[in-house]
Amino acid sequence: MKKIFFAIIFLGLTLGAHSEEITKIVAKVNSQVITAKDLDDYYKVLTYKVPGGPGINQDETKGKKEALTKLIEDKLILDEAKKKNLEVYPHLVTGQLNKIIESYPSREDFENSLIERGLTVTVLKERILGQFLMRQVIDIYVGSYVSVSPQEINRYYEEHKNEMLSPENYSIWIAQSKDKNKIVKIAQTIKEKGILEAEGEYPDEIIKLETKISELKEEIAQALLKLKPGEHVIKNIDNVNYLVYLEKIIPPKQLTIEEAQEIVRSIIWNNKFRQRFEEWVKQLKEGAVIKTYL
Repeated sequence: MKKIFFAIIFLGLTLGAHSEEITKIVAKVNSQVITAKDLDDYYKVLTYKVPGGPGINQDETKGKKEALTKLIEDKLILDEAKKKNLEVYPHLVTGQLNKIIESYPSREDFENSLIERGLTVTVLKERILGQFLMRQVIDIYVGSYVSVSPQEINRYYEEHKNEMLSPENYSIWIAQSKDKNKIVKIAQTIKEKGILEAEGEYPDEIIKLETKISELKEEIAQALLKLKPGEHVIKNIDNVNYLVYLEKIIPPKQLTIEEAQEIVRSIIWNNKFRQRFEEWVKQLKEGAVIKTYL
């Protein structure tokens, strides 16, 4: 708490020394003004860990120019949300904020991250609220107009058939135990007698899986990627010892249209959504009076 207190004092002194710079107008959108502080806060949030937020150039000069463009677009979109009298339940904002907090080892780490970025919880909550409102109004003016027909799916599949591949699969054996000695014994059995003998001797500890790399614990996935067929590794994760034996890598195969249908639908829908969104934002800009001074 002391860190936060002194940071607030420091920020107060800084604001007093540079108030003229902070209130400098960097853009006007219809009757709204965007100050240097508005842009600074917005840029800091974009470069912070906000789930679902857009990427932004980490170079501050280029990043702030990109951020100003996004901020102008956000204001135009939020104006449309106001016209629709859209609202967001407070618990949704709190829930999203909690997700951000939980991504840190502790509450103190989260608070320190805010101080380092010159942010406050209030600024974060405003950004989260804005994201929910924009999502609603974008769904009204963009998402609801996007559809994908079976004919479009068939045509896209035929044109991109060779790209429609299943992910690489891994045939593996896994054993786990808090007793490291047991895991070491299983590993020794595999080395001396083979995996099938090890399964016969330790049927309650070792299981076979056919899985995608994305479905595994990150630590196991990273270890697995370093193995060749017939090799194994032992990893300790959260005080549990894991033995992972790679039997074989199953190469990708071409998907049938039935297997690829949802993938194709998603690709077409996203492409259409992006195109309509860009056209809609362009219309909003053409109907607005926008001046920038950055």
